[in-house]
Amino acid sequence: MNHVLLFEPNQERVPYLNFLLNLADIRCTVARTIEEALNWLSADLLLVIHFDLFLLGSLEGVELEKELLAEISSSITVPVVYVLREDLPLPEPLSGGIVTCHPVNLLSCLQENLVPENKRPEGAKM
Repeated sequence: MNHVLLFEPNQERVPYLNFLLNLADIRCTVARTIEEALNWLSADLLLVIHFDLFLLGSLEGVELEKELLAEISSSITVPVVYVLREDLPLPEPLSGGIVTCHPVNLLSCLQENLVPENKRPEGAKM
């Protein structure tokens, strides 16, 4: 079973995204704050846990979010997907290496970008 780290500070969106992930038989860990997301990413780097994808549910331009994006670009080893929102503009710092997906085809986009189970690092825990 694949495992996704979902960063979504807007709690109203979490049940919808979690429901979609469950439909695709994808386990989800939710980070509600930047600090929590950075801690989960650190745990992934230390092979304490393994994520097959990092899903950015929303970004709203806060300074700490720039720190998260910098961390993503410098050290993350899994694919990163940003869910486009009609009511939010695309954040400026999003650049190379971050895939953008529309909500209408989110599941197919995630499946295309998930790390295959046979490519997981040795010793990675689920």
